[in-house]
Amino acid sequence: MGHQETVEILLDHGAEVNFADGDGRTALSVAALCVPTVAGVKGYGEVVSLLLERGANPGHRDKDGMTPLLLAAYEGNEDVVELLLEAGADVDETARQEGELQSAAAVTPLLAAAAMGHMSTVSKLLFWGADVDAIDSEGRTALCLAAAQGSVEVVRALLDRGLDENHKDDLGWTPLHNVKLM
Repeated sequence: MGHQETVEILLDHGAEVNFADGDGRTALSVAALCVPTVAGVKGYGEVVSLLLERGANPGHRDKDGMTPLLLAAYEGNEDVVELLLEAGADVDETARQEGELQSAAAVTPLLAAAAMGHMSTVSKLLFWGADVDAIDSEGRTALCLAAAQGSVEVVRALLDRGLDENHKDDLGWTPLHNVKLM
């Protein structure tokens, strides 16, 4: 899975490792979006590792301001998250458009992984020192987002890290309010 050998051949023949498509995505961004589909398959870690070895930029932003790390966190691609962090990606980077000021209101990898209920990715980001107090553009913490997802494991892990179970988002809702009861 991941076609590592094909990628290597293309790079050996001069393919530009940081070439961006019309959406501003590089091969590294596309690989970060790819998640395992078969039991036991780890995803595109070998491809990501090769691309990084060949000079792929782990901090590249596509037209939506998304980096490979943010994309991998949304997809729960834990092995790719690890490789990107090892390559120097910022564990607390935020999505932003070119020219925008970085603000605490933007999504971080931890917020992305918590919102999707990806426990192993949340654990990996916490291990790397992710800011547990980050909030999104609506004032929600990772705990609020995990509660809305109904992710018991993530909620427990974040509470164990001391997140405020009574934090109010911009609507005045706490994580308990965010739990979907349907």
